[in-house]
Amino acid sequence: MNVVTEQTKLTHDPQTLFNHYLGANVVYAFHQIGLFDIVSNPKVSITEIARKTGSEIGRLQALLQAGEILGYVNRYQDDFIQLSLLGEEMRKQIGYFIWSVGAYGDMLRRLGDLHTGEQGTSGLRDEGKVALGSDLMNSDLLENLLREILDSIPFQSICDFGCGNGRKLINMLKRYPERRGIGIDISSDAIVLAQQNIKQHGLSERAALLHANILDINASHKDMELLNEVEVVTSFMMLHDLFNIPEIRETLFDRLRNVFPKVKYFLISDTLQTPISYMKEKLPIFNVGFELVHAFMDVNIPTKEEYDLAFQKAGLTIEQCIPFGPTSTYLYVLKT
Repeated sequence: MNVVTEQTKLTHDPQTLFNHYLGANVVYAFHQIGLFDIVSNPKVSITEIARKTGSEIGRLQALLQAGEILGYVNRYQDDFIQLSLLGEEMRKQIGYFIWSVGAYGDMLRRLGDLHTGEQGTSGLRDEGKVALGSDLMNSDLLENLLREILDSIPFQSICDFGCGNGRKLINMLKRYPERRGIGIDISSDAIVLAQQNIKQHGLSERAALLHANILDINASHKDMELLNEVEVVTSFMMLHDLFNIPEIRETLFDRLRNVFPKVKYFLISDTLQTPISYMKEKLPIFNVGFELVHAFMDVNIPTKEEYDLAFQKAGLTIEQCIPFGPTSTYLYVLKT
């Protein structure tokens, strides 16, 4: 059984809950200091870890001791450290901890202050870590699905809106060397990071990045000539935010067609609402927290039925709807 993603219902006595909370923070700290990049199959000395991470030795030893007690690392008599099997699994699934502890940790700690609705949640989530955590969750599964789909679609130009750090756009352009790509993001920090990553991979001549709100782009936009050529539009883990803007819900895809007049396919992935009965029985990773923080941000998570109906009303054909990754997460292949 996958120790993280195929979790069955557990009893949450205070002892277990306390140590699970501590464990999530320890795993995230391992990520923050770069431990997962240093410690894997080869054993590494604590002194070497301290040198590479810039850690104070006493505090590093305390962090590693907590990780050892919790079962994430093995410590040997010669003061060498190695990830345990559980630690390796945590490393593979680090996106969930970046998302929960890193991106939403402040908000989750303040739920009791926010319950009246008098205080907003602005500033209580880290947008960069939301993007990074979401990007790393089951990224290999999604990349494989995208390759299978895009290999069968003829296109010359692709756009990823909500591109974040640009990783998915970079991977698509590396696989299809004759194609061009565009990344759009509302976050200036994300665009700066994407620019750095695209330059690092030598793709600056084939990739354009736009700092913009997709909803503000119209026929007079200065980059409309580039957008006119886009045949495939992708969006990952963000459509639920647009779906919660009442005044555009019914016309969202009409707006997107105006931005991308030659679009042939939309590839949309998102996590949707999970039945409460299922969550109580299975307690899957991610979904309870995903729905909780969005409720506190006044964002309703749509059901799959609502998405299906919205796509059909928009005149889109659902060619494929592929479940992957966390429970209730799908990749839609929509033909215009």
